[in-house]
Amino acid sequence: MAILFSPTRQDVERYRSLRSLSMNLSHRIVQTIPNRAYDEVGSALGILRNGVLVFDSEDMTSVMMDCCLYDWFENGKNLVQRYAETHPSKPGTDESCLLNAYLQAKYRILLVQSAVRGAGLHCQDVLNGGELFVMDISLSQSLKSGSVALATRTIPLGEYSMTGGAGLPITSSSATREALRRIESGRDKSLESPGAMALLLVRACLAAGAAGHVAYETPAPKSKKPLRLPRWPGSKRRH
Repeated sequence: MAILFSPTRQDVERYRSLRSLSMNLSHRIVQTIPNRAYDEVGSALGILRNGVLVFDSEDMTSVMMDCCLYDWFENGKNLVQRYAETHPSKPGTDESCLLNAYLQAKYRILLVQSAVRGAGLHCQDVLNGGELFVMDISLSQSLKSGSVALATRTIPLGEYSMTGGAGLPITSSSATREALRRIESGRDKSLESPGAMALLLVRACLAAGAAGHVAYETPAPKSKKPLRLPRWPGSKRRH
């Protein structure tokens, strides 16, 4: 694999700044999630049981909210698109840059080709094709070349991308192959709706136990109380 991008110290510092800002921006968009989105996305992911959202870990909230923001559509628009229309950022600002990048986010299955420790990963996207550099300092220190495939949403930031909030390791190749088979067949009408493909892949990863292998970066700083728990129709953590 040819190295198309080599991150500099300035690139990493820029990424740190945008990542920090993205936490605040994502938290504000999370506040717009309606209750019915939790129900419908929870059902699609297979974690809504008898009207109660059941999480394998507290970090699963990041996966849930990421899917609500990007993969729950109403009248042809997801919540990120709606937020961008109703809360336009000042042109030329970092927040405007981030919000525009959010609108171009794409769900991918990434195979790690090489790591740049302290910066990120050179990856091959086996779902959409192509190669990209994913800036993620934590992943650069924990993942090795060819060691794992990662299902995640990426947000483009010029020459590199950063991860969204729903990164899951693919721990079962058979479950993922079945999901990809359904996608590639083109015969599954349920996958024609926007967001359906990502929800199917997330569900396959969760069913294979992926949630127990990673911790997620939440859209807002972690607190002692589960984020937005009271607004959900019902939720509990599986012990």
